[in-house]
Amino acid sequence: MKIKYISIKKEIRKLGLTQKQVADMMEVTIQTLEYRIKKDKPTIHWAIYGIANYYGGIDDNLIKEMNDAS
Repeated sequence: MKIKYISIKKEIRKLGLTQKQVADMMEVTIQTLEYRIKKDKPTIHWAIYGIANYYGGIDDNLIKEMNDAS
């Protein structure tokens, strides 16, 4: 499955969190979080997806693609 947010920063704000709070949850610096957001690798999208699910976020900013396993 592919998880990709249209805007990770928008998702963080929508959850009512700051980048500092997210960085602390991920045990990274704000600079590292910003770097990961800019690199747009799948791992940052999965991390934000996990945080959003924990905080009960709505998936209107998310693109999900299911791979056909057959």
